[in-house]
Amino acid sequence: MTAAVQPERVPLSPLLGGIYRARRPTGPVVGLLVVLFCLLVGQAVAAVVLVSAFGLPMSALIGGELGLTTQLALMLSFAGASGLLALWILVKERRPFGSVGFFPASRIGAHLALGAVVAVVLLSVPVGINLLGGQFEIGSVRAAQIGGALVALIGFAVQASTEEILTRGYLMQVTYRKWGLVAAIAFQAVVFAALHGVNANVSVIALVNIVLIAVMLAFWALAEGALWGVCAFHAVWNWWQGNVYGIEVSGMDIRTTVLEIGGSPGSAPLLTGGGFGIEGSLLTTAVLAVAAVLAALAYRRKLARSQAG
Repeated sequence: MTAAVQPERVPLSPLLGGIYRARRPTGPVVGLLVVLFCLLVGQAVAAVVLVSAFGLPMSALIGGELGLTTQLALMLSFAGASGLLALWILVKERRPFGSVGFFPASRIGAHLALGAVVAVVLLSVPVGINLLGGQFEIGSVRAAQIGGALVALIGFAVQASTEEILTRGYLMQVTYRKWGLVAAIAFQAVVFAALHGVNANVSVIALVNIVLIAVMLAFWALAEGALWGVCAFHAVWNWWQGNVYGIEVSGMDIRTTVLEIGGSPGSAPLLTGGGFGIEGSLLTTAVLAVAAVLAALAYRRKLARSQAG
């Protein structure tokens, strides 16, 4: 038998270096189990607490339309998963929680702003094409919902950041340490897509697009060396779809929306994404494929500059 080839000790990005601060690091297989446990147990416990605090029945979180209170309870419940992961990292691995992807903490505002702007631009391309082509139509404009929509952004910030911490942060780090960079990017992308595979109205195209999002955000995080930008992208991407445009978010029907954009009579689900939302559209596939290539090139340029210096 031959020993497995280990990645070089010097990480290819500051993001990947977080695992080397662990006194008792975790491997990829156990790391995956930790991620699943955090989501299943941590989120479930938080959901029970939040539903009770908001005076909602548990059934409100299972399917159907999501009003503002229900949406907030569901999104904020992801904090339970982050909390459990933080406990694992601090107690078992014995490293700072920030090492999962928030060191270095420099130019945070610029990274957050870039993530938000890129999310709106990339999302608006397929939505705009569908509107111009008559596949989408705007049903109404709800100015009175702006306040509620802004509150909903808090929930999406918690949910999206948790998913980034678990996948592009923790899972990619522990996989890189044992299996190398290519496996780390692929592994987190497959896990990320699988976690969305249980969502309502999911399709093959939707899963392909989720893999593309995972690959794009992995290279983005590697190029930045941290998770600030991808957390902002993910949060605004979800929020702008659901609470601004009024489109389903990975199959979730959100009701507190500024606009009400939906498929026109006879529209093609391959273009609109159908009940899954714009993430299930072939137009989104094209946009995300280009974005993933650009993110990979940005990482290669950053790596080349660091190695040259």
